[in-house]
Amino acid sequence: MNKFVRLAWRNIWRNKRRSLITIAAISFAIVIIALTRSLQYGTYDTMEAMAVNLFNGEIQVHRTGFHQERTLAYHFEQDEQNWQSLLDSNPRLQGYTRRITSFGLVSSDSASTGALILGIEPDQEPAITQFTDLVSDGSKLAAGDDHLVVIGALLAKNLQAGIGDTVVVLTQGYQNQMGADAYVVKGLLRSGQAELDRSIMLMPLSNAQDLFSLYDGITQVVFKSDNFRGASRLAKSISTSLNGKLEVMSWEQLMPELKQLILMDNVSGAIYLAFIIVVVGIEIFNATMMSVVERTREFGIMQAIGVKPKQVGGLILLESVSKVALSLVVGLILSIVVVSTLSHYQIPLPKDMVEAYAEYGFVFDDLKFSASPRVYLEPLVSIAVVALLALIIPIYKTYRLSPVEAFRKT
Repeated sequence: MNKFVRLAWRNIWRNKRRSLITIAAISFAIVIIALTRSLQYGTYDTMEAMAVNLFNGEIQVHRTGFHQERTLAYHFEQDEQNWQSLLDSNPRLQGYTRRITSFGLVSSDSASTGALILGIEPDQEPAITQFTDLVSDGSKLAAGDDHLVVIGALLAKNLQAGIGDTVVVLTQGYQNQMGADAYVVKGLLRSGQAELDRSIMLMPLSNAQDLFSLYDGITQVVFKSDNFRGASRLAKSISTSLNGKLEVMSWEQLMPELKQLILMDNVSGAIYLAFIIVVVGIEIFNATMMSVVERTREFGIMQAIGVKPKQVGGLILLESVSKVALSLVVGLILSIVVVSTLSHYQIPLPKDMVEAYAEYGFVFDDLKFSASPRVYLEPLVSIAVVALLALIIPIYKTYRLSPVEAFRKT
């Protein structure tokens, strides 16, 4: 075996120019694939983290059916469960906030329009989501505020209302009572999502409870964990703790369209990368086949002096696998160096791309590279598999080669 290993490496060195070209091509392909996947996964991480932390939160607890219907009929008592005890019993949970979500008609002196009315705990909400921090004019809600609201910038534009103006909310409360009250605009919210900025009105939870006649009632509790990637497992744990009394949904269940969008983009990216991998496979096949054709006489002589066909095929396999293995090592080292370096920097996006992402509700100005292990594993595994497949025909050809046929062809 050692003799064949030495012979294999001697043949690689003898054809070092061709071997270097093959190794360089495979290594370059690994780096390109790793960079592309790193940028893709970094973009997905940014999109998911922004979507989760902006408004919906990581985990929501509500009555079964509320997520589909969004009506006050699915309310429950704000102290129906000991939320703090639930938080203390699970070290991965970092906080929670309570909300009331419903709809109403908002009017100013100039116009009226429908709005999504959200009653929040001003002191708790900023630790769970980010949308309350996106106040561009005026100031955000604070603990102790009474009859003060923050409205979306586009909603304010439609109402022709500004900071300090009074708006009136007319709505249908729980059990069909009519709710009406006046509020002063404290701030304007710009999230970058047109649909949200056009419709949202934030008010203190106590004011929302009075408006909707839901005294001590809420419609949902939102939790934040130490890592939103584990939200699904945490949601199941919380559901078990609540004994099925309330429905618990992770962000993946709350926003299935986000997962579908990422899946579609991931598939399109995988198709492009598959093309690169196929090209690498063709390069490995051509290099190996050319080596077999050029060395046909050599193989014939080897068989004539007693070397078995399977040993000749094993020699070709050993040479090819050695070059591929060396390529994988070089490609992995280069990928780690390049990706690790770029992961510390952000890439600014052109204005048209920022606007394109904003149309789908994603507001960010730059992209990041991900240094996740799968960035390095995907090209290594895929190219290794393609390389092995590309070696089947050349090795089979050497296995079927006879000395007489080899001398005839030369």
